[in-house]
Amino acid sequence: MNKRGKLWIIPDEDKILQEIYEKDVQKDKTHTYYIQEFSNIYQLGFDFKEEDYQSAPCEITTLGHLVIKSEDEVSLIVCYLPERITDRQYNWLYQNRELFDKYIQVNGYSLQTLDDDGTCWKKVHGMEEIMVEVRRKNMIEAKGKGM
Repeated sequence: MNKRGKLWIIPDEDKILQEIYEKDVQKDKTHTYYIQEFSNIYQLGFDFKEEDYQSAPCEITTLGHLVIKSEDEVSLIVCYLPERITDRQYNWLYQNRELFDKYIQVNGYSLQTLDDDGTCWKKVHGMEEIMVEVRRKNMIEAKGKGM
């Protein structure tokens, strides 16, 4: 099979009610290609180039969507965590934890908003650290909804 990896985008259900966007990334395509497809489907207005392999998932994540990319040849999975994790995003990660077990490298970038109207990306390593961050961000989301 000519599969290079997978792409999952778990939308913020307050913004996109559709199901999870999941694609097998073929060797002749890139993750960025499918991220652009997601942007086109939901009319997000992005025009990503092939070299936007790092900035494209970050841009989608800033809108509140959880983005996960796998590179099977190097046994790598990378999660891009939005500032707040919705219940659907939390549940998807929790229910699919075993998916991450087959990868040697599990890393993530967690969006952090700074007070001075800026953002930064906190690096997280390993599924344990990612899930701690996900739980924290889901509690922030629940508080924001008055729960």
